[in-house]
Amino acid sequence: MAMTKLIVASVLLLTLSSCTAKDLMSPEAIAATAGQNQVQVVFEGDTPAWAEDAITIMGELEQWRGLPFTTDLQVAFQPRTDPRLNGWYNSETKELVVTTGGSHELGRGVLLHELFHALQDQQFDLYALHAQALEQPDHDKAVTALIEGEAMLAVSELMNYDFLAHAQLPPEGPISEDFFEKVFLYGAGLKFVRAVRDAGGWEAVDAVFQDPPRSTALIFQPERYLAGERESELIEVPLETGETLQSQSVRGEYELRLLLAKVPELRSALDHLTEGYRTDTLGVVITPEDTRVHHWIIQFESSATAVALSEQLAVALTTESIEITPEIVVDQQTVIAEW
Repeated sequence: MAMTKLIVASVLLLTLSSCTAKDLMSPEAIAATAGQNQVQVVFEGDTPAWAEDAITIMGELEQWRGLPFTTDLQVAFQPRTDPRLNGWYNSETKELVVTTGGSHELGRGVLLHELFHALQDQQFDLYALHAQALEQPDHDKAVTALIEGEAMLAVSELMNYDFLAHAQLPPEGPISEDFFEKVFLYGAGLKFVRAVRDAGGWEAVDAVFQDPPRSTALIFQPERYLAGERESELIEVPLETGETLQSQSVRGEYELRLLLAKVPELRSALDHLTEGYRTDTLGVVITPEDTRVHHWIIQFESSATAVALSEQLAVALTTESIEITPEIVVDQQTVIAEW
């Protein structure tokens, strides 16, 4: 029978810039310091035994991150109906769900991950971050990687779990877009947050939430964000006499990588993108004959990278729903695909 249970989680904010799992206070020590920053936690549903770890987990998260929970939480426990979903946190409704049926270790990990999202939301307003990025898919993908990457870093360090060992694309065989997205959000996102923290501590990570990357290229290449870049610049789409520009947008390094990764024999070409991609623009041009022409212009660090990617891009584009065979042109550090 479903139950509702109320507990008071007395979690203490410790003024530590960073720590590792071995530095964490014991549950007894956390309990002994209770009472300075109380928030209420309500459990709903058939509460598993490991749910009682929530109090300890919240204290560990505050100590690890150096930020306090400020608002009461409600955790709903539900049977897992989708094998791809172990839990979720909705920053608009504040709904926090953890599924049951797995092991204690899995349940604790999911609870930690989703509680950390709640902590992020209370400190940085995740809904507002997404709202600012909704009109630009590459921007929103970068913001999501920041959020998910930090949460996965918390799981990795607090539970001594080497997530990156599992966040690898297979060298051959098909992959789904869903799998590729998870590797990016959790894997590349984790690396980005860790690089920022290594460069400037948690204070630097706090600053990222105030001024997040607006390009997936900056997630893949955190050194560019640390150097001051915040977004990918649009490239001017050349127009012939009588042509008009219907639309233009940055497709993004994420989409370029996904396009190549979906073709097993092209997956090794992703190595060329390491510190290679700079920016791109997909422009849709209307000709005087009222024909729609696509111009995908991609800029790289070097002409060698542009040449190396041009042939693979031509093959990859044939897998898309394109009626006309794309024409690929290389101009120094730029690849131009037209169809």
